[in-house]
Amino acid sequence: MARIIFLTDFSEAYARGLLLGIARYAHDSGQAWSLCRLPLSIRDKSGIEAVIDWAQRTRADAVIGQFYNTDNVELFARNGIIAVAQDFKTRFSTIPNITGPHYRAGQMGAEYFLKKGFRHFAFYGTRGIVWSDERYQGFRDTIRQANPDFSFSELQNTSQTDLWLYDPIQLTTWLQSLPKPVAIMACDDNQAYHITEACQRAEGGGIYASRTTLPYSA
Repeated sequence: MARIIFLTDFSEAYARGLLLGIARYAHDSGQAWSLCRLPLSIRDKSGIEAVIDWAQRTRADAVIGQFYNTDNVELFARNGIIAVAQDFKTRFSTIPNITGPHYRAGQMGAEYFLKKGFRHFAFYGTRGIVWSDERYQGFRDTIRQANPDFSFSELQNTSQTDLWLYDPIQLTTWLQSLPKPVAIMACDDNQAYHITEACQRAEGGGIYASRTTLPYSA
């Protein structure tokens, strides 16, 4: 029986869906896997070495999880443990990555808004995070290719540690400055909620948000 440690933030729907997909794959392929959930607090408090120590003590065969680009992920292979990185901050070149077509997701967002007839566009994300950067690039490039005269604005947070943290005054001021009606793509649900909250606070100022989740397509 293969023993797999899953190191991630289980409060996120993406992580729970990933765990479900892993369990479904093991079942459908007729493999007996033992999945162990490991909280991120172990990595954050004691480093990647603590994760490796836990894997050795539980005789785990592999670790699938969120790793910082500063983590020495090569330590896994040195200790006979397979490591697979979940899309988190950046992709790794020394271990496999679970990732997605983020550039295409940005294109899909732009195509959706263009079909709705919008002429003003904006992107709200976090700079330096691979999935946010690539969604931004796909969104921006598609808008520019459609019509260079369309207006485009962006607000990019720079904090890569606390993705839930943002400046509500800065966000509200930016939203108020945008030409209306404007189509805004947020890099993920977290940032989309920031926009919704900011619009609720400034509702008296004529800002209204309509939130749409695009269908996923590979």
